[in-house]
Amino acid sequence: MPSIKTLLDQFRLKEVINEDISSKTVWLLGTVGNTTDLVPGVNAAVITLERLAFDTQTISNHALPGSDASLLGSLALGSEEQNDVYSWAAGYINSRMFGPDIRVSLIYPATQKHIAKHQRQHRRWITETPRLYSLVTKPFIDAQPASRIQWVYNILSKKVEADRIVYEDPDPESGFIILPDLKWDASNAASMYLVAIVHRQGLKSLRDLTDSHLPLLKNIRNKANVAAEKYGVPHNKLRLYIHYQPSYYHLHVHITNVDLEGRGIAADRAHLLDTVISNIEDIAPDYYQKVTLAYALGSDTELWQHWTAHLDPRSTTESSPETN
Repeated sequence: MPSIKTLLDQFRLKEVINEDISSKTVWLLGTVGNTTDLVPGVNAAVITLERLAFDTQTISNHALPGSDASLLGSLALGSEEQNDVYSWAAGYINSRMFGPDIRVSLIYPATQKHIAKHQRQHRRWITETPRLYSLVTKPFIDAQPASRIQWVYNILSKKVEADRIVYEDPDPESGFIILPDLKWDASNAASMYLVAIVHRQGLKSLRDLTDSHLPLLKNIRNKANVAAEKYGVPHNKLRLYIHYQPSYYHLHVHITNVDLEGRGIAADRAHLLDTVISNIEDIAPDYYQKVTLAYALGSDTELWQHWTAHLDPRSTTESSPETN
């Protein structure tokens, strides 16, 4: 595989498919190579451009004004405005002393699923009963080819990203690997975002969890602080949660600084690990096989397209001989 720099040099933009003003992120869709005809899975590419947070320690070390090496001294300002005691201007920092200010991520070749995941789309509400899970969602999950999570197995086997692992318990049943999520630059503790990927295969989602998995879940909860402390984040600043629906079907737990907002913590997707453990331990060992789970799906996702074949087009009620 060519380097990311080589691929970016060959990138040809087709359209801006999404943006997030709060996180200052934009997603681009295009092709790599000489052809301009976009073919998912062949020459399509999705690029994520994200503005990075300021490094407060660097700012503190170089805060003296009047010097080219300072933050203020490196500012190049455009038009300025003022109203009473308030002044403002737009500009840019003209110094490399403060390190990279943008993160670039590339998916190539990007499949239609990759494109749909990142493009702007309307969302639809799903109320998934245990019966609907068995009828609709589980067959969809089971039909996913193993190749879609080959990158996960590459991490677990240390074929790639071994240098990024910050903690590992190698036990095949209750063990896991913790490493920085690709959405985090691994430098700013306030935006810390780690992920724990379990070694145990066959656990695909929240729906699979029972009391037999409590040792695994508790192990992740107890050891997450060991990884987080490497970035100066204490245990009482950690938020641990599981996504449903997840972005890939191999069980993983998100570990973030509790001060980090706006990244996958919405109530329609994130299930706090403490609550998951309590539901299984205190309410029912098969809680997640019995409970109704509600969540939102993008209208262009494969799972939503799968659901539409089983739903009344006027609502998200089940369309079947038993209910009609």
